[in-house]
Amino acid sequence: MTSELNQATGSHSLVSSNMALLLSGALVLLVVSWIIMQTTIDSHWYHTAGLLQLAALAGLLLRGLRRKIYFGGDLSLHQSLSFEVVIQSLQAVSPMLLRRAFEAEFMAREMTLSAERTGAWIRSRKVAIPFIILMPCVALMLMLGLHWQAGALALLAAVALLHSLRAMRRASSSSETAVVPRHLRSTLAGVCIWGVEATLFVYATQSVLPHDQALILYLLFTGIMEFSFVPLALGIAESSALVGLWYGNAPTALACVALFHAARLLPLLPLGATYLARYKLRFLDLLDGNLISRLVQTRRPEQGWAYQPGDDPLAPRLSVIIPAYNEAERLPAYLSEVRSGLDQRGINAEILVVDDGSQDGTADYVRSVASQDARVRLLAQPRNQGKGRAVQRGMLEASGHYLLFADADGATPFREVEQLLAAAETGREIIIGSRRVASNAATRERLGLRALMGQTFYSFVNFFAVPGINDTQCGFKLFRRDCARVLFDGLNESGWAFDVEVLYRAQLTGYGISEVAVNWHEVDGSKVSPVQDAIRMFMAVFRIRRHNAGFLRPPAFVDTGHRGYASPLSQPERI
Repeated sequence: MTSELNQATGSHSLVSSNMALLLSGALVLLVVSWIIMQTTIDSHWYHTAGLLQLAALAGLLLRGLRRKIYFGGDLSLHQSLSFEVVIQSLQAVSPMLLRRAFEAEFMAREMTLSAERTGAWIRSRKVAIPFIILMPCVALMLMLGLHWQAGALALLAAVALLHSLRAMRRASSSSETAVVPRHLRSTLAGVCIWGVEATLFVYATQSVLPHDQALILYLLFTGIMEFSFVPLALGIAESSALVGLWYGNAPTALACVALFHAARLLPLLPLGATYLARYKLRFLDLLDGNLISRLVQTRRPEQGWAYQPGDDPLAPRLSVIIPAYNEAERLPAYLSEVRSGLDQRGINAEILVVDDGSQDGTADYVRSVASQDARVRLLAQPRNQGKGRAVQRGMLEASGHYLLFADADGATPFREVEQLLAAAETGREIIIGSRRVASNAATRERLGLRALMGQTFYSFVNFFAVPGINDTQCGFKLFRRDCARVLFDGLNESGWAFDVEVLYRAQLTGYGISEVAVNWHEVDGSKVSPVQDAIRMFMAVFRIRRHNAGFLRPPAFVDTGHRGYASPLSQPERI
């Protein structure tokens, strides 16, 4: 209790400090704006502002590329750029939070790499700072005609580079033989980033500032932005313009700094809103001192989360959950296939058919089968509530160690369950059938408009909600029972988008998800409208992000006190 109170107090203190600093920065910014307004602003300033925005965007892209240069094939270019947006958002909104610790934990979680790998990247960035700072200073000395000073700084920079290489070599383990080459590539990339951005800054301001003054201004501004402790660096970054007092053009220098400051912050609002929610974060998470420990809690252990089997020693190995709505024509063939498939494989199982308010005799058919086969059970919904509600009920009432939900149309043959169960035995918590994972042994049949809409939707969902998952909508997914209880409790989406919400929650919670290529063929009688349901699902993606994003906002599905199982979010910290 004392620990929780201390955490809450520390978190509140961080939020209060951020707010106080933000308000003071805003006050300074008002003064800065007033001073700028006293400066003569003519049309060439609009041109300057546009070029400064390009310089800021180039700097953002290049900083993201530097991470890609270090990690190589372990990190895609898109991941690298999106990670940079998240890290810069953190630095802008909450610079007092331990940025390096956050970055190491965030990247380890999202890339499923060891903390040693991500820690080496953070160490590389840290030890490279002296060399990266000294190289632009060498260029400045040469620009000012101070050649022997430039030579001295170049010698000092070489010593700093050698020291950083030796530090990385000492800190690397015997298995990490590529650390030093990676560090060297990353360091040189850092120098190039400062060089390119500085060149663009000097070019953008050439109509109002001499080149040497512009370069000095850029170096001071960038250094302050990097180490500022004020949210958004409001009023602090502008202090670099004091150098203008020395040259007698302080208002012009201040205008350049303020425009560049705005240019660096402007992209973070839309990009941050896009990528923070993609990675299950909210802006408010960045203000909380408990964020890093929560990332540690939800990072999946190397061997997976410990299974919480429950209290029933006689529970079947598998529960097959089949949602059905007016499936009197298609269900009999698939239910027969499921029953014979279980018999052939000798799997101890139960079959739960969830009738979602059918009007065509589906429930009567299931009752007739259940009277002959004790494994079959009917769960009847009083009215039609949507596929998501039907699957949710089956998942929460099933008793098997593994819970499989399969569409009643039989588009995925039941024999594919062997692959999913085999993959589950490796320790993954969730195994999903995929129609988009490459495999020579699997065939998929979908043509025309549905194929095009499916491709578009998968790309959209992957970008905005569940990165790394190729097929969210295949109706053939296997869950460990304890995980299913956590993920399906309090589900918001009742329609076709429930798959996306479940997988979004799974990534937030830290469960391991594996995709297995399965055979699949399109079956006549689909109830999905390619256009209308696609629009509904696009809208649902943003609802899912709004309802579930946030590591520090307790989601409904984390409240597990009365169910006898444990979510990773409710377990003790693993520091």
